[in-house]
Amino acid sequence: MRGIAGLTLAGVLMLAGLAEAATPISREAQLQDLAQVRAEYLPKEMAFTPTTRAAAEARLKTLEARAGRLTPSDLLVGLAEVAALADNAHSGVRYHTPEALPDKRLPLRLIWFPDALVVARAHGDAADLAGARVLAVEGLSPDALYGRVRVLLGGKELDRKKRVTELIESEGVLKSLGVAREAAALTLRLRLADGRKVTRRIAMIPQAVTPTAEFERLWAPQALAGETGWTPALKPDAVPLYLRDADRPFRLETTPVGLYLQFRSNSDEDGFPIADFLKAAEARIAADKPANLIVDLRFDIGGNLLTTLDFMRKLPSAMAGRTYLLVGPYTFSAGIVSAAALEKSGGDRVVIVGDEVGDRMRFWSEGDNVRLANSKLALRYTNGQWDLGAGCAGEPACLDHFINVNPVSLEPDVRAPLTAKAWLARRDPGMEAVMRLIGTRP
Repeated sequence: MRGIAGLTLAGVLMLAGLAEAATPISREAQLQDLAQVRAEYLPKEMAFTPTTRAAAEARLKTLEARAGRLTPSDLLVGLAEVAALADNAHSGVRYHTPEALPDKRLPLRLIWFPDALVVARAHGDAADLAGARVLAVEGLSPDALYGRVRVLLGGKELDRKKRVTELIESEGVLKSLGVAREAAALTLRLRLADGRKVTRRIAMIPQAVTPTAEFERLWAPQALAGETGWTPALKPDAVPLYLRDADRPFRLETTPVGLYLQFRSNSDEDGFPIADFLKAAEARIAADKPANLIVDLRFDIGGNLLTTLDFMRKLPSAMAGRTYLLVGPYTFSAGIVSAAALEKSGGDRVVIVGDEVGDRMRFWSEGDNVRLANSKLALRYTNGQWDLGAGCAGEPACLDHFINVNPVSLEPDVRAPLTAKAWLARRDPGMEAVMRLIGTRP
């Protein structure tokens, strides 16, 4: 955490009227960035259809006509809308470099659950809002708000809701969409953890004060690296198994109902080589011969699918009993491929528990970022196609033949979504469902 950790919300409110947003770059610089999008991003993005590509070109033309009058958030929103027309979760604007970040952000971190929009973390004077349910933003219910912001992202609704909170929290985005009156603050209606309803005008605070983390990391209450002044909705003690050791990408643990394997990634993470974990898991399975196996991919956001592909294929045959596969909206990219490999290999011996995965079975990935010279924003294009449901053999850039996990369905056999109600109560509906299936009382 850098900079002004002691700056209070009241102090920020006093400063809010001085400037609503960062100074835009010059007209020439904006036109240069937009020309780069037209020349380097649009031709490379293969997720566009002819119709959506034409719509993206038209949207880009309107941005070119406004060049020089676009605020940084106008440019961010406009380019997000261009890329979102590809309707592909792996495509879109990337703005996480320091130069591209909006100057300020709400002192709140939001999670969009299936049943509520919840404040997962709150900073400073807004600390009492941690754990509150958001009832309205600028007078719009969460459903109505989503109807306005969904244009910023492509992909499934569950995944859009997961990722769009970061944009909602960022300075100027809702103003550029015509949702908010000003860039520097938002009015929220909330129901606090004690049941009281409050209305707050909440000012943005400098990005230097805000924690950065992947979306799924905000679920766990343990402090982020360098995080100060933030209050989590949950207390760190007595959280369910899936939220423990939040910064460990892999977990192997014996439970009363079977051996539990958790993946939050498909790649080496800092200090955690994935190959070592896979060897340890194989050795434990061979030694313990567990009756049941629980593979938790609910927060597996992806990585290198080749690291775990053979492991997932072999897992069901290593078990005498059943394998219970936990998936959900944060199961994404290589995490989805891992789930598909396990399901196809295990067939009826694999029981899928949880919620829908975070992407469609047919999607585009791979590709690279086009980094804009002046705004420092980047647009991710995709050029590799997958169809885990039906296959895409013979179609352009089809990659199915590399992994051979289709046809497969990842629809849950047992629905057990991670809801706000369960999360706030520190319950795990997925593991509870597994326990019921096995015949053990949750």
